[in-house]
Amino acid sequence: MAGSIVVSYDGRGVASMLTAATLLASRDRLGRALHEGVRAAGDKTRTVVRKTLHQQMGTKRYGTVVAATRSFIPGQMTYVIEGRGKGLPIIEFPVRGSRAKRRTWREQPRDAAGRFGLLPPTDIGFVTAQPWRVAHTFKRSFVAADGTYKARLPGSTRKRKLFGPSVAKEIVKGATRAAFEATAPREMDVQIGKRLARILP
Repeated sequence: MAGSIVVSYDGRGVASMLTAATLLASRDRLGRALHEGVRAAGDKTRTVVRKTLHQQMGTKRYGTVVAATRSFIPGQMTYVIEGRGKGLPIIEFPVRGSRAKRRTWREQPRDAAGRFGLLPPTDIGFVTAQPWRVAHTFKRSFVAADGTYKARLPGSTRKRKLFGPSVAKEIVKGATRAAFEATAPREMDVQIGKRLARILP
């Protein structure tokens, strides 16, 4: 009884490979697949970045972060997520405050002759907010007559409005940066691979 080994050739695999090579050689089709993959991956990453940034900064509304970020594709295989603007108004964070209490003559120092002098400056603040989800009382702060949150500048009677952290600065820090670095490469692999698979036989 003789044994035999039969080797047969199936040309379908080579045909599929040649077809795929032809499709990939089409710059329009390949370029479109890559562009769509980058856009899909970038959009998914942008959502993760925005949600993480919202938690990191402690804003009251997710929409505040959305309004201060934008995304665009400046060139091939590139997707940019950008934070814009200066510090957000303090009202975008949980905040409470009261008007500065009027100081009395009991707080006025006296000189050697017993005469009252000027009230010494104070750093006591009456506005507490929670940027980064941490309670912080601003020095020399108070609620103005029009309801805005303000603070007196050191050694001056001038006043300024209160602001929290900036989206432009926070987007490249801490948990937000870590979320971007973890999500972007993974989504690029998944989304581009998915679209390349569609054009292969």
